[in-house]
Amino acid sequence: MSTTNDIVIGVSLPRTGRYARSAGVYYSRAYDLWLDAVNARGGLLGRPVRLTVYDDGSEPKATAENYRRLIDDDHVDLLLGPCHSNLTDGAAPVVEAAGRLLLQGSGSSHELFRKGRRYLFLCWSGSDFDYPKGFLEMVSRLAHEGQRPRAALVYTDMRIGNAVALGTRHYAAELGIDLVFDEAIGDPPVDYPDLMRRARAAGPDVVLVGLDHTRPDKPRHESVRAAQQAGFEPTQLWLSDNPSPSDAEELGDAIDGVFMRGSWVWSDRNPTSVAFAKSFETAFGSAPEYHSAGGYACCQVLEQAVGETGTCDSDTLREHLLRSSFDTVMGTLRFTPSGLPDAAIQLCQWQGGSLEIVAPEGATTAASRPPSAPAHPLPAS
Repeated sequence: MSTTNDIVIGVSLPRTGRYARSAGVYYSRAYDLWLDAVNARGGLLGRPVRLTVYDDGSEPKATAENYRRLIDDDHVDLLLGPCHSNLTDGAAPVVEAAGRLLLQGSGSSHELFRKGRRYLFLCWSGSDFDYPKGFLEMVSRLAHEGQRPRAALVYTDMRIGNAVALGTRHYAAELGIDLVFDEAIGDPPVDYPDLMRRARAAGPDVVLVGLDHTRPDKPRHESVRAAQQAGFEPTQLWLSDNPSPSDAEELGDAIDGVFMRGSWVWSDRNPTSVAFAKSFETAFGSAPEYHSAGGYACCQVLEQAVGETGTCDSDTLREHLLRSSFDTVMGTLRFTPSGLPDAAIQLCQWQGGSLEIVAPEGATTAASRPPSAPAHPLPAS
């Protein structure tokens, strides 16, 4: 551990490479914002806190080496996570072998938590597998006696899109929804109007679009336009991406009524979330987005856990995470032994130019405008 009076927290972030100007910046700002705040409150365990940050160049191998260095050479007291699922996957074997706790806020790939790891925890509202759950729960409630809802699924053949597809198939089956169209979005260029026309021809009540934000052809916006050209109403459409103000700027009235998953959104009225957004904008002159919220939630959980246990010991902290709850910008987080949170991903809907949270109960800012109830008979037994 650190030989100074300071509590030293080790971090690997992409100062260079493909994530440097996006998630790297978002996480760096979140960590810096918390660092200033926690030191203003007297630090951790009455000691000043400082960060040791190494550049991983947006590469998993470099991320792994950075955490090895932080643990073995620098002997840092605590760790905070990197900024992306593939970077987290690089770091996880290193911290697992060392028995060191790693809180991270955007490595939401469900595959990260299917490997029996003990020390990796996600300070987020759920994994990519769970993104469609809230929307499908709403759709399932539209069913009338003798009728079953029908859904279409299109998805990018990439990590996030594939995980969303797996989750959609799982929850549709669990909730009694017939999946009548299931097709991957090919490599660009893609004929989105043709794809959505074929989805529409299958007769679904709703269409779910599993997206990956790293694609260059803007599948989010293209899917919205193409779905409406094919005859879908906006309220029949769900997108797996987290909302952005650019959605309304880019799509105008076409986005009105569309549903999206919300890991964290600026319209959240949770007092902790409101305070975070205000302090972030004061510090950096711009509103935070969901990666910054994920990074800040990691810090909040870490601060509460260390303060409540009086130690930086990873095993003690891990046990505390599994039996406690934590107030964060992501809401109240509780953790399962897999490291995933026991939390509900928000279901958002664009309404009249504003983004509203319509589920789960207790977090809503408005009632949903759901699609029409289905009119399909149950299949013959």
